Amino acid sequence: RETDDGLDIGCAVVLTDAVTALNRSYPELAEIWQRFASVPIRNSATLCGNVANGSPIGDSMPALMALGAIVIVRSAAGERSVPLDAFYPGFRQTARKRGEFVASVRIPRRSPNLVLRAYKISKRYDQDISAVFACFALVQDGARIAAARIGCGGVAATPRRAVATEAALAGQAWDDATADAAVRALANEFAPIDDMRASAAYR
Repeated sequence: RETDDGLDIGCAVVLTDAVTALNRSYPELAEIWQRFASVPIRNSATLCGNVANGSPIGDSMPALMALGAIVIVRSAAGERSVPLDAFYPGFRQTARKRGEFVASVRIPRRSPNLVLRAYKISKRYDQDISAVFACFALVQDGARIAAARIGCGGVAATPRRAVATEAALAGQAWDDATADAAVRALANEFAPIDDMRASAAYR
């Protein structure tokens, strides 16, 4: 559902329909969604289910964090909003209280002058879970970076924003020196682990 605030994707909306709607505003993410699971899964699984699952390597969460998504949770007591980047307090944990479920995910309207890129590394190109996922959303003001949001997966116990790297970018000129500073910040942002998909050193 399109609203004045953006796009609301309800809990029963399958991935195929959700990403079709997202691609209208954020076409840069089309390749990432095409690599999300297989066609049969995308036609039965839901975006809200992926968010509620809380996997540290879920493909949707880093991209949605970079876009500033908000999770709407509901129970018999009513509903409340939780920023997606505050929704995962720990490994496989969510901010849901007893009796709450994820009712929808709200993605804000596209910011003017947004530069958006997403990168997924996996053992297989298609139908594979990420080893590392990163989504970069920069809002440019001429030659300056007005704002930055970076969502990452596969590098911590939960999907996380790279807040130190965002700080290294925001307000700076978009040049080689700023890019180098962001690279250094990102290298120290997380402490990845070894698992079957990639080593900590690779990540």
